[in-house]
Amino acid sequence: MYSILFISLMNSDPWGGSEVQWYATANYAIDRGDKVTCMVYEWDAKKEKMELLKKKGATIIYIPNFGRAKRNLYERLSFEWVTRGKQRRFINNFIFSSFDFAVVNQGGFMEVANNPWKNLYKKLPPYIVTFHNYTLNYSFKPAKAKTLTAWMLNAKCLIFAAAKAISELEKQLNNSFKNVLTLASPLSIEKSLNYTPYPSLKNGKYKVIMLAHLDVNRKAQDNLIKAFANDVWKKRNVILEIYGGGEHFNMLQELITKLNLQEIVFLKGNTNNVAEVLNTAHLVLQITHKDAMPISVIEAMSKSRAVVVSNVGDMPVWIKDNETGWVTPDASIQSIEQGLETAWQNKTQWEQMGKNAFDFFNKNFPSSVEEVFYTTLIKK
Repeated sequence: MYSILFISLMNSDPWGGSEVQWYATANYAIDRGDKVTCMVYEWDAKKEKMELLKKKGATIIYIPNFGRAKRNLYERLSFEWVTRGKQRRFINNFIFSSFDFAVVNQGGFMEVANNPWKNLYKKLPPYIVTFHNYTLNYSFKPAKAKTLTAWMLNAKCLIFAAAKAISELEKQLNNSFKNVLTLASPLSIEKSLNYTPYPSLKNGKYKVIMLAHLDVNRKAQDNLIKAFANDVWKKRNVILEIYGGGEHFNMLQELITKLNLQEIVFLKGNTNNVAEVLNTAHLVLQITHKDAMPISVIEAMSKSRAVVVSNVGDMPVWIKDNETGWVTPDASIQSIEQGLETAWQNKTQWEQMGKNAFDFFNKNFPSSVEEVFYTTLIKK
């Protein structure tokens, strides 16, 4: 039995796709009889997930976080002058070395290089650091580059959601790292063992969907909606359903109304039944500005659905033109229009391409992501 500490440094939101991996591994470790402690930022919306681990026997420790949302002047001042001091004292007083292993999860690629975490690696037992996003052409300040490099060189393993991310980071840091594993997040739905039946048309219409947080700076839903504003789409037997919540919900709804797309484009909000949404879809989209390897693409493939993606992260590793879907050069309106048009002209192939997608998924996706993660963590 091991004592394992999981630290999540994702701080922009209470929960996100970057946390699925460590959370699943924490569950796996508990089921194996290990003693699990989870250290996360204190968000009210995060506590539901943490309570599930706590009921299984995990210890949950909340990092002071009041004012993180900075919704008003009081919260902003409280966070900068009170909460940050509490965080520093919290880290200085905690005995990290009492654990056998540690996992440090990042929502992006450089949280560990920021205060108050930048020297924590010196206090940790053997540890893994995860990386879930990256930024092209990012220019590190020398001090941050030095800190992040130290974290990476001293880690037992660096787990990246996309091989593209480590290749870019090596360029930016002018260094190479051997202790690297590329590993996708676990599925959030039950794994399909066979082809998922292709749905019939509902009301004579094809259903195209997108599953992603509503953040136009990363996910480009505004450009997608503008692409559908082309008159040609208003005349076709197709609807677009966009699933997800986020800060840009109202802005996107206003855009739909402004472009008079209320009959073909629908914001559906968050869904608790991703599998059923995919079951009823004919084509899935993930044409985005920034991504590493979104699980929504892999889940669509697991459900025998063709996918249109942008040339970002490792999505082109999974999606091959005219085989499992299509890849657009980027997420500009023009590229989205061209990608959608190509897909539409080949809609009679969507069902077979979905089967190809399942075959690729079945061959390349691990039988248990959390087992791979756990074994990497504890191996001598």
